[in-house]
Amino acid sequence: MDSFLEGETASRLRGVFHDRFSKPREGSPERFVWDWWHVPDQYTLMRTPAENYFGREGFTELLDTLTKFGQERLGCTAISPPWLSVYVDGCEQRYHTDSWHGPWAFVLSLTDWENRGFTGGETMILKPHVLDYWRSFQPGVGLEEKHFIDTVEPHFNRLTVFDPRFPHGVRPVGGTKDPLKGRLVIHGWFTDPQPFFTGGLSAEEATEPLNDALEAVYPALEGVGRVTGVLTVRLHVSGETGGVVSVVALTDTLIPDPNDVGIDEEGVEEDARADVLDAVDRGCREARFPAAGEDTHITVPFVFE
Repeated sequence: MDSFLEGETASRLRGVFHDRFSKPREGSPERFVWDWWHVPDQYTLMRTPAENYFGREGFTELLDTLTKFGQERLGCTAISPPWLSVYVDGCEQRYHTDSWHGPWAFVLSLTDWENRGFTGGETMILKPHVLDYWRSFQPGVGLEEKHFIDTVEPHFNRLTVFDPRFPHGVRPVGGTKDPLKGRLVIHGWFTDPQPFFTGGLSAEEATEPLNDALEAVYPALEGVGRVTGVLTVRLHVSGETGGVVSVVALTDTLIPDPNDVGIDEEGVEEDARADVLDAVDRGCREARFPAAGEDTHITVPFVFE
């Protein structure tokens, strides 16, 4: 998502960093907060807790915007304490996974990408088919790096959100030792998946009817193949009738367990992911809520482990 932070928020955050590094001969206390994080053959970068660096007042708008995005789009009610990281010549993150932090990872760039003084620095994410390589293997087709890896350039004020179960990293940065010309990003994880309510019904009014609907969904899920990942749906509830107008899938990282693939009566491999989507859609559409006069939107995450 480009232009993620509205107004001048991103520029103000970048400005704080710029002011502190623009006078390298001065030794203000704010310059002595960086951890040179080096794990041989894995991580090399400078990092610091973002809240401490920007201060609570400057950090609040960033935190509120990220949290609101997570609630409304991902069904995650919180974020982990974000890091602010700088990459200069020699910095990198080699491939790793970190899904235990939360179901979604994010990178928000404050990099002056158009005037950067370095090469590399893109976020790298292994493509899904690589993790199931032989299923799609074609012996007569040659492949190159672009066929294995998705890369995302850290343009200024671009938010990148991805499934941290996928191996990912940062392409090695080369060319500049000046932090002002390096890769500058805020990063962390969206956490605590829970239903989120906006509109006419309060959480207290909508929770019990939602739980009743989910009680009908769970038995249907027991009869399908095993999947892992997160499915987030948004229920649009009519304020006039209390019925569900629509169910929209916002995110879907569901992956069927290859060791639990069934065969139907016609000998066709069952699609566990499609079965889960169908069961959730049908169950949520049967939900009935109080008529509140104003429509309600409910973001509901389903976590499969």
